[in-house]
Amino acid sequence: MNVIFGFITLLSMIILLFINPNGIMSAMLSGGQKALDLTLKMVVIYAVWLGVFELLERTGLSKKFAKALTPLNKFLFGPLPEKANDYMSLNISANILGMSGATTPMGIKSINELEKHPNTEYAITMFFVINATSIQLIPSSVLALRTSLGSLSPSDIILPTALATLLSTVIGVLLVKIFVKKHR
Repeated sequence: MNVIFGFITLLSMIILLFINPNGIMSAMLSGGQKALDLTLKMVVIYAVWLGVFELLERTGLSKKFAKALTPLNKFLFGPLPEKANDYMSLNISANILGMSGATTPMGIKSINELEKHPNTEYAITMFFVINATSIQLIPSSVLALRTSLGSLSPSDIILPTALATLLSTVIGVLLVKIFVKKHR
């Protein structure tokens, strides 16, 4: 698929070089500039959230939060090692706040913790599904993007996003509960 996409892009650029050379060059340069601007904005947003998570971890608030989410985590994943529970709780709460890209480090750490223990395939599968569907009550990354790009009403997406992600997460959890076997 990448080969086909690359071929189509290259062919289009070659054709446009002959038809409209000034247009293709200005489009490439302005597109690169827009991509760089967007990347810098997103890096700032993620840096702030990763800093918040680091503070939560250093102050011990993450452990308190993980303890509060332990009953939900036990229902969803079964028994979990303490560190994996902590990371999973942070990951899920960050996804709920819509910081999907900033949750990756906690997701990787939780999977690494789960892989150290036997019979955690079910928990890993459920965690993957919950991350893929991720309930977002406040899609902060998308709100920040829409605001930075000049949207007149960036918060219009809050209710549809919350409903769609809630539905997809519930369906995903039910499918895992039905089709994936837990080790006893």
